[in-house]
Amino acid sequence: MGGRLELRNPLDIIAGMPYLVGEPPDPGLVVIAARGTGVHAAFCGALDGEHRHLTPLQRARPPVDLAVAEGCSGLLIVAYGPPGRVTPYVDALMLAARERGVSVIDALRVTGGRYWSYTCVSPSCCPPEGTVIDVDGSPVPAGAVLRGIAPARPPRAASADLDRVRALLAPVDGSERAAVGAVAAAFEARMRSLPDDARVARGTDEVRAAVGGGGTPGREDTARLGVHLGHLRVRDRAWAAITAGTAPRHRDLWAHLVRHLPDRWRAAPAALTAVAAWQQGDDVLAMAAVETALAADPGYSMAVLLGRALAWGLPVERWRDRAPKD
Repeated sequence: MGGRLELRNPLDIIAGMPYLVGEPPDPGLVVIAARGTGVHAAFCGALDGEHRHLTPLQRARPPVDLAVAEGCSGLLIVAYGPPGRVTPYVDALMLAARERGVSVIDALRVTGGRYWSYTCVSPSCCPPEGTVIDVDGSPVPAGAVLRGIAPARPPRAASADLDRVRALLAPVDGSERAAVGAVAAAFEARMRSLPDDARVARGTDEVRAAVGGGGTPGREDTARLGVHLGHLRVRDRAWAAITAGTAPRHRDLWAHLVRHLPDRWRAAPAALTAVAAWQQGDDVLAMAAVETALAADPGYSMAVLLGRALAWGLPVERWRDRAPKD
């Protein structure tokens, strides 16, 4: 069996959340993108998670941009949490939607068993004290049962899993990291004497050889690869080479560099580790790798972009489209 659920009003939208996204984040936001007369996609963003350092507008743009790219014409916004916590994010989503020419069908806030609308000003249907949420008064749950539609499982990372994966990216103990750093510094000094195109060509060749060669690089190769990835053109070529088929090798290789390189060279391999992990559906490792990249370089743009995408659960296919073309 199967079919579509009809979401006719705010209560139906709230009652339909378990079938769209599972348990909504609280505090957090759900953005439902509509195309034609149906729901095309739904994105969740927790506000107390790993991406709370992002501003409201930084959080707002990725789902709106994706909705536009997918040809969606309208958004439904549902915020969960107290007004002081969620309203700035709702305002940012509505602003981003206006900037991109996407209509906001409705914007709701759910707090303490009641809901409020940001778009309705009539006290007859949207009283100041909010409207009690009576899910039993909506036909959506019963309709889902009749159609054989089960609640969705939200892509949540357990804190224990995140702690475990963080440990996999932790710096190695002892003096090895310092020794790798010394080799990297000396190699970087030698590379500065080469013309830029020659540096890129050499770096690209050595990175491709490392990816294709298998095995774990030794101290010298680890240092050299770290320096090469510091050049954005070399890093971008490595990024473009990460596919579903090559992701396991990239993940293992770049995670090794993350563990053995000093902070000065960690951001690039950490960001590449995140891309490879995401290609494999390992959002926990991807989030931990983004954290690692931003800890090494808080403004590292590749990690910032990836962090925003992960914060909303955007599909990896859209990230593949953004990969640099060689």
